[in-house]
Amino acid sequence: MKHENFSRIMEELRTVHKLSTKLVASRFHNLTPEQAKLMFLIHDNKMNQKEIAQKLHITEATLSVRIKRLVDSGLVEREIDSQDKRNNKIVLSPQGEETLNGMQKEFDYVYEVICREMTQEDFETVLNIIKRMQKNIKEEME
Repeated sequence: MKHENFSRIMEELRTVHKLSTKLVASRFHNLTPEQAKLMFLIHDNKMNQKEIAQKLHITEATLSVRIKRLVDSGLVEREIDSQDKRNNKIVLSPQGEETLNGMQKEFDYVYEVICREMTQEDFETVLNIIKRMQKNIKEEME
């Protein structure tokens, strides 16, 4: 019984992730959900690649590929850090800012679809349960 409950929870979480990723991808025609997440992150913070990789929990090599694609498409730029010339900060280009503004409206739509008929209390309950699961796993791994 316990095993079945756990398997069911994990499968449902995977399904929510897959479906939400597909919905986001359908709204951001030319960007992957990972690229969109990256753009939202660098919009609010000027960070170098190492800092971004840590925030996204991915390797610097994986991030480098994503950034190169966004640079090639004109959405982000590498900016030399004024305090450390050896360091580049990743920032949105003017075209990236414009694209991000449009994406914000689409993200609002996606949020409304996913959270339809959910109260704030429902949202908080789901979030708290997921956080509790994460905490339990992290504690066990320490």
